[in-house]
Formats: sequence, C-alpha cells, structure tokens
Amino acid sequence: MFETKILKSGPEAFSPEGQFASTVNEGLSLQNKRLPSWLIFDNAGSELFKKITELAEYLPAACEFEIIHNHKNDISRLITGNTFNLIELGAGDGCKTKILIEHFLDKKLNFHYFPIDISNGAITNLVRSLENSHTSTPLKVTGLTGDYFEGLKTITRNDSKQNLVLFLGVTLNNMDSDTARSFLKNLKESLGPEDYLLTGFDLMKNPKLLYSAYNNGLFEKFNLHLLDRINQELGANFNKENFVQQGHYNPNTRAVESYLYSTQNQAVHIKALNKDFHFRAWEAMQTEQSFKYTLEEMETLALENGFEIVEHLFDSKKYFVDSVWKVAR
Repeated sequence: MFETKILKSGPEAFSPEGQFASTVNEGLSLQNKRLPSWLIFDNAGSELFKKITELAEYLPAACEFEIIHNHKNDISRLITGNTFNLIELGAGDGCKTKILIEHFLDKKLNFHYFPIDISNGAITNLVRSLENSHTSTPLKVTGLTGDYFEGLKTITRNDSKQNLVLFLGVTLNNMDSDTARSFLKNLKESLGPEDYLLTGFDLMKNPKLLYSAYNNGLFEKFNLHLLDRINQELGANFNKENFVQQGHYNPNTRAVESYLYSTQNQAVHIKALNKDFHFRAWEAMQTEQSFKYTLEEMETLALENGFEIVEHLFDSKKYFVDSVWKVAR
C-alpha cells in the first residue's frame, strides 16, 4: 500500500497561505528584520536544500548518514512489538530513512512508514520513489502533507502500535530555545510510554568548520529563494540582484546565523499585504539560525521537557549525535 494524504487543519488554524503572509508581515516589520527558514521550503527550496546536504562541507548530513548506517542494528533493537509505525517528521526525500527501511525489511519487521512534510511535492516524490523500488515487498507507506502534530494525531488516534518517531537533520537546532521547548512539550504529549524519538543535534565544533558549511554558492541560492517565494506567494517585487547572503558564527548564542544583506537603499512592495518595506544599504535580514549544542545542553533540553535519554548514537568524529529519547515516567 502506497498512498498520500493532505492533512486538513482545524478551523482555528491559519491556512498555509494566511500563515505565510502573516509571518512575512511580522518579520519584515521588526526593527531587526528576521524571517524563519521554513518559509524557504516549497518544492524548489526543498530541492536546493537536498543539493546542500550532498556537499562534503555540509557536515550534519554526512555525519548522520554515517550514524544511521553504522547504528541501524541499535535502532532496530528499540522495537519490542510485532508491528510498529515508523513516523518521520520533516521527511524531505527520505534518503537517510531509506537505509532504515531496507534494514527493517531485511529483518522481516512489520511496520508502516508515515513520512510527514509541509512540502506536498517532497511527499509525493518520496512515496512514488518507494513504490517504484518496493512494489514486491510488504512495505506500507502513507505520506502526509501538513503540520507535524496534525499528522501524529491522525496516525495515533485509533492506533495502539509502538511508534518510532524520527526527527532527523538539524530542524530542532534551527529553533530558538522557547520554540524548541514548546515543540518538545507538544511532542511529548503526542507520544506513548513505549514510543521512541530519534532526534538529531549538531554538536559544537571548530568554528572554521561551521563557517565553511554555511557559506557557499548553493547556500546563497537557497537563502535568496526566500525572496522568490515571497514574490510568488504574495506578489512582492524583491530583486534578488540587490541582496547577498552571508553566514556568521555567533559565539554569544553559539549559533550559525545566516543573513541577507541589502546592497542599496530600496523599497519593496508586497501586494498581498498592501505595504511597502524599506531596506537601508547593507541592512541585514536574518533568514536562518542553527544552534550548536554541547551534550550537556542537549541532555538538559530533554530532561526539562519530559524526556529521558536512552542512548546517544555518534558519528566517528563526534561532530553530530542522533539521540534516542523516551517519555520520562
């Protein structure tokens, strides 16, 4: 069984279009302009990010591939029942998870894979790819487009099977501390006592390595795609030629922060908002942040938000960790 579904938000929730518009309006109205990186991820943005993850200097992806490959047996040992749900938040193209899927199938495990992503194109392509390569296997896949927690609610509402939830990559690292805490508390409420969460953390390392990972032509193209999206979605007239991207490591926040700099004084009109936004020459607009954790900070984050740590899975250089958590009893 291979299928895709678009999740319907509740009546109290923003529509995706409304949420996009309100987020842009709020971020560009700040004295220090700032837009969250999730705005970049339409189908084209997801494709650009996939290319970034294939770069040798982008360490999180390379390290996590190594972890998943070397620790797939450790991960499979988390499964205690006859059947389980493999749920992936922010699945993208599922390239790392496909290693686990192959391993689980080889071990004759009975599971249903639920990839969840905000990009319908990413989910459609992932499900199609798995269908093409696994038509003769017992693999069941239901791809969900929409909000992570709506997806979790849909999966677990009438299902008592054990859940293995994957939150791979650095999405959690991109959240500020308040947002990360709120996200983890919501996630804890969505999980049962037998469920596991496998989540990724980029560990603090040489700042020179961090700098090279976030400053290249593809990363600039990825960040500038944000302006394309605002033009397309909201009828804005951003000119990408008038902006340049630069990533900086901030030792005070211990985050790599990415900015788009306006190269001249300019005004941008956004038709859907019926507003003009003014940029001074060399004014910075933050588009991304990626916090780098110590193990102690990561463990504190887990404990303070209702989780207990089962084990840490490292790459060979300990640049990255996929940590296995359970809801604390």
